[in-house]
Amino acid sequence: MKFKFAIVLYMITSCHSNMRENVHADKVITFKEEGIASISQDIDSVSYLPLESDSLAYFSNGTKVVFREGKIFVGDLFQHKIVVYSDAGKFLFTLNSRGRAANEYLEIKSFCVTDHEIGIIDNGNHLFKIYDVETGRFLMNKKMPFVAWDVEGLDRGGYVFAFSPANKEYHLNKARYRLFFTDNDLNITKKLFPYEENEFAPIGKMTYFSSSREKILFHWCGASYFSVIDRVEGDSIKIVAVDFGDKEITDKYRDDMEKINQSGSYYIGETPVTNGNYIALEILSRDTYGCYLYSMKDNVMTQNYDGESMVMPYPLGVDEQGRFICLLNSFGEYEMLVNDGFPRASKEVEDHMENGGVTILKYVTK
Repeated sequence: MKFKFAIVLYMITSCHSNMRENVHADKVITFKEEGIASISQDIDSVSYLPLESDSLAYFSNGTKVVFREGKIFVGDLFQHKIVVYSDAGKFLFTLNSRGRAANEYLEIKSFCVTDHEIGIIDNGNHLFKIYDVETGRFLMNKKMPFVAWDVEGLDRGGYVFAFSPANKEYHLNKARYRLFFTDNDLNITKKLFPYEENEFAPIGKMTYFSSSREKILFHWCGASYFSVIDRVEGDSIKIVAVDFGDKEITDKYRDDMEKINQSGSYYIGETPVTNGNYIALEILSRDTYGCYLYSMKDNVMTQNYDGESMVMPYPLGVDEQGRFICLLNSFGEYEMLVNDGFPRASKEVEDHMENGGVTILKYVTK
């Protein structure tokens, strides 16, 4: 039986990918149901980083986590707040100002972090709001020329935004594209991945991007491929496809999640995450939720198994050293892991978790 980690999942109730596009894959990963080795063979070690508890630092769901410039940015997109820590886990400040004032926002749909700023998508105010990365001080507003669900900054300057239509009547962007590249002033410089009017994802994902220091990965609901964007050279984009064989979602079922589940089809759930050597993939079907690691060097995929001493929940991202990172906010889950042989934390960290504190797990791969 495949390992299932007890976290809050944002359920996808319906998916539809753009199968009408003639997409050329630069790399194909072949997925096989049987004979997949344990993920433990790819993991060298795991370490614990407790996040300092503070009344201003409370969050219920860490839905986007970014490591940048020696800081950790935990975005709770349900509560519309961003909690910022030092890379040692010390609480620094929180962005948590909802309203219509210049320095406030109606929502945090998503955010990005660059060397100098925190950029927040506020679709409610049609603004991209900029805050200082060191202090959280409000800097400026930029008028959004479109609606977007996610954003990442490019090292050369400018941004890349993601959008996916929510349903047939919810086409907020006149130009039907999923990716928008802009300059620093949000002038559109490039649009990619067009979709047709009848293509939709009634409920999508919380985040459409994952990022490391060098790469940005982009995936939309139900697509069997994802894009790898070079953060430095934004024009360099590669397509990686996952071949599910006869378990691929067929076009006739693509609008109906119930039929997808009945058919036993496999599909990519959350956006893949890479640390440069491995790609973490969340592969779902009717009977399984699975975190898989694909080794780019060996062209081999491994997965979690129940009862193994070394397992990895699906990572939220990577840190600046390329370690996969996961949030652990339940002492009960920690005890279940340790009972199966998972490396035990220090007494100090155990006390922190038992008292309700959140801890980051950092996975070093081989």
